[in-house]
Amino acid sequence: MGEHGEIFGNMAADFADVGHNGRLDLLVTRSVRQPFSLYRNQTPIGFADATWDSRLGHAPQLLVRWGNGFADFDNDGWLDLAIANGGFTTLLDGVPGEAPFLEPLQLFRNTGGGAFTEVSDSSGLNTGPAQSRRGTAFGDVNNDGNVDMVVYNEGGPPSLFLNRTHNGNHRVLFRLTGTQSNKLAIGASVTVTTGKFTQMAEVRGGASYLSSNDLRLHFGLGAETKIDRVLIQWPSGLRQELKNLHGDAIYSIVEGQQAREIAKLPPPGGR
Repeated sequence: MGEHGEIFGNMAADFADVGHNGRLDLLVTRSVRQPFSLYRNQTPIGFADATWDSRLGHAPQLLVRWGNGFADFDNDGWLDLAIANGGFTTLLDGVPGEAPFLEPLQLFRNTGGGAFTEVSDSSGLNTGPAQSRRGTAFGDVNNDGNVDMVVYNEGGPPSLFLNRTHNGNHRVLFRLTGTQSNKLAIGASVTVTTGKFTQMAEVRGGASYLSSNDLRLHFGLGAETKIDRVLIQWPSGLRQELKNLHGDAIYSIVEGQQAREIAKLPPPGGR
């Protein structure tokens, strides 16, 4: 339901700590001519519509939006947003006021503090043939420290988009394994503190529409090469704290044990 009581046809949703406040905000995508919405998680309980404050409300509305997700695609420490779009049927192609079957992907860069700007075309996501998109899944497919994206297409094979971003930003990935908690660590939250800010993410078994992401947690670190503190809240109730970890690495963390570096990531900007 919208701010003034109108009913919206919700399509998919995702949760993420968009504004570095330690709480999960909510994004909801919707059908044609209906805005997708970002809701800020407020203290103590409740959500406030931040769609226009975040500048996401300016995005075109004549799209059918499905799978979506937050990921730090440029490793600057701020979560960006990707959305898959696609119409319901080719029968509506060319009908005035109706969304076409083949639609572009959308990518919004977080410019800091939870404000977004659209970079869909400059990102290269729409250089190939248009598709009717549905689900989205995110993860570092080739272990280069950049978050990649797989998109499910209606009536065709999925699309794999490898993230070729080149900059000097650092990053880290954590693979959690539970012992007292479930082995995949579903439900665990990780809070990472560097000299600049604090980020939080959760291990989740499912994501947006018909999708599931890489279970490893990725954090962009910007210019920071070291992580001051990592706090893990395991589903078992154990709170585990690690300090002074180096960036640009993939770590394995078994519940209650010290972090073990299992791979070094390529130098930032040198890929």
